[in-house]
Amino acid sequence: MPLLRFETDQETPSGPLIAALQRVRDTFVDSQAIDFDDAEALTPRLPETQTFFSLPEQQLLAYEKYREASELGHVFRIANQTHDFIDALVVVGSVGDVAGGEALFQACCDPYHNELDRAARGSKPRIYFVDDELDNDQLQSLLNRLAVGGYGDSAAENRWALIAAGNAEPVHDRPVLQHLLHRNRIAGEELDSALRSRLVTPIGDAGFAAEILKCSPGCGERLQVSRNLTGGLGVFTPLGLLPSAFLGLDCIQLLVGAAAVNANFRSDPFETNLVLRFLAANGLVGPDGLTSSIEPSRVFAWWARSLAGLDRWRQTLHRCERRGDREPIDLATDFARSDLLGQLEHGHRTGDSIVCNHVVVDAIRTDPLPIAPTGSVTGLDDSSALPQLHRDELPVIRRQLETLGVRQNLIRLPVIDTHSLGQLLQMLMLAAAIESEVAAGRIGSGV
Repeated sequence: MPLLRFETDQETPSGPLIAALQRVRDTFVDSQAIDFDDAEALTPRLPETQTFFSLPEQQLLAYEKYREASELGHVFRIANQTHDFIDALVVVGSVGDVAGGEALFQACCDPYHNELDRAARGSKPRIYFVDDELDNDQLQSLLNRLAVGGYGDSAAENRWALIAAGNAEPVHDRPVLQHLLHRNRIAGEELDSALRSRLVTPIGDAGFAAEILKCSPGCGERLQVSRNLTGGLGVFTPLGLLPSAFLGLDCIQLLVGAAAVNANFRSDPFETNLVLRFLAANGLVGPDGLTSSIEPSRVFAWWARSLAGLDRWRQTLHRCERRGDREPIDLATDFARSDLLGQLEHGHRTGDSIVCNHVVVDAIRTDPLPIAPTGSVTGLDDSSALPQLHRDELPVIRRQLETLGVRQNLIRLPVIDTHSLGQLLQMLMLAAAIESEVAAGRIGSGV
């Protein structure tokens, strides 16, 4: 399958700067290298010391070798044995723990997935993500929705399952879990113990998962995740994979896409290296070498609305907190707003350096909708189709941004599928990790 494409309007760095970038890459790869011929590195379950960089390969190789005994095998078994018995799934955890799974759901599933009946969903559950920013009214609404059940009268439509993600300490875990577990017991009180245990799955051993293990000892088997994989870095662990498996998404291709970016990052020269080119175009390369400064400010424009959830996940990466990223801007809808124009013009006047990364998708997933010709009130014209924003509006907006001095990049996905998303997620995690290492002085910042 094809790799993402990265295009930029910025000049190619000089030879010495490219060489410096490649040395930083080599140092990072060497520090993260894992020998998968070593039995301790390729264990059936996720090692506690597992880092995000080699995680896609570890998951794939462990599944190939150990099948159902692997972490990914456990994920598939839980999802496949449970979804026929429930109609809804609640994923509760810190923002960093749940943002990746929620972004995959929003990108890959029907925008109205939760409103479809069970047959239209292929018996896949409705899904609700509960993070530690949930307030009282939102929790009340969720509890009321769960109490209503599905859209039919089968036994499964009155049941729901709970995933308790615990790789970070949430702000307030106990009240949320108390209410969710209370409702879950009411819904499942007539179930046999084997099925009841499958309705609650802890992931990790902290936060929500630790609380579940204490107050619900009969819950299902705990899935593992390394404590290293916090702040969005756990998206390729059960934190992101189990909700995706429940939804029937292709988790294997998600990992294969991420592994493809790893291979490109390890061995490709600057000219074809996605991560190195992204880093150079987003401010890691300065006129005097590699830089750890906070400029430039960076915005992402998600031209496929279903991808906008990725920005919340992206901002959970540790490096984003130190880099001073601006709030996410949906340029497809917000660019014409005077306050946004004012913000960009102010940045231009005050000398702020701004980089905008446009994320576009080449192929739509559905048939194009016809529209009525101008002035027609009689019907639709099959020869004319609803405009695609990134095709019809992007050139105009890029010209406007250019006049404001905004540097621009284009990240182009061939299609929205798990393979492409795996690539994009891994590329952004690698870029964040490299920036963090340079900022901390752990790898060289000079030419």
